[in-house]
Amino acid sequence: MDVLLTKKKIKRAIKNIINFPNIINNPVPIYSSYNSELDGIKLHLGPGEVNLQGWVNIDARKESHIHLKKEGFLLESFSDGSIAEIYLCHVLEHFSFLEVESMLQVFHSKLIPTGLVRVSVPDFDKIIEVYNKSKCDINSIIKILMGGQTYEYNFHKSMYNKKSLINVLTNNGFELIEEWSPKEVFGSSLGDFSDLSIKTKKGKVAISLNLIARKIK
Repeated sequence: MDVLLTKKKIKRAIKNIINFPNIINNPVPIYSSYNSELDGIKLHLGPGEVNLQGWVNIDARKESHIHLKKEGFLLESFSDGSIAEIYLCHVLEHFSFLEVESMLQVFHSKLIPTGLVRVSVPDFDKIIEVYNKSKCDINSIIKILMGGQTYEYNFHKSMYNKKSLINVLTNNGFELIEEWSPKEVFGSSLGDFSDLSIKTKKGKVAISLNLIARKIK
């Protein structure tokens, strides 16, 4: 009996050792205190390494926590009027202005009435502030402006400030646009770029513009 138990323990230990790389490389699940006012499907588009629980993760790169692997976020797998919320953090800037227009029109059609789109993008006005506070050092802003460029999708194709992002949301049917804070909404940082700050010699600058907009009709 003791021999059998020992063999089982050895097999279990070997299995754990084999699976160890997968265990440590999997993004840690993030459980937020967010209580949605809406019932229905919640999509997290372009989550990268962020494994936000309770959301359907859709990304161009296949990882263990990604539910659907898609590049264009045209949401062909979902019916019109079937989604309650959509969250994109530092995703829009990876698409051209024309692609963003098309995406937002798709989002509007897929959302339920009163559905929400929650967006975070690099704020061009804040990027300028970082640049000026860094004695016009281009290296202080080059990655947040142009993307990290470390893999195929990590390039920026568009840029926004508050006025321009409000305009593009409004032009594609969204209303009641306002700013939001990750700590106020989710209870804590999500580990993404929605609360990203860049250090300068004159202090930190919060670099992200966070807007939420609603589909009214």
